[in-house]
Amino acid sequence: MSAPARVQLEALGLSSSCAEVLRHLWDYLDDQITPEGAERLRTHIASCTECQSYEEYQACFLEAVKKLRVQLDAPNALRDKLAEGLKGQGCGCWSKVRGS
Repeated sequence: MSAPARVQLEALGLSSSCAEVLRHLWDYLDDQITPEGAERLRTHIASCTECQSYEEYQACFLEAVKKLRVQLDAPNALRDKLAEGLKGQGCGCWSKVRGS
């Protein structure tokens, strides 16, 4: 991590471990992360109240999206567009959006 990025995180009261949680939480919640990475995140989240709150919020958000997905059954063209956007952002859950 670069020095300016570290200074910005510290100004927000976050550590480099918090940054890792921010970058990889959705993949963690979707079981799309290595066991070692999952353990690192789990360990940090257990000791960080900020990341615990973030995990709870994101888990709730993803559960709500999951329920809506079932209820609304989005058209394939929309799923493909969303999947491509997620894939372009490096999100490991893009294949789930596509339904594959």
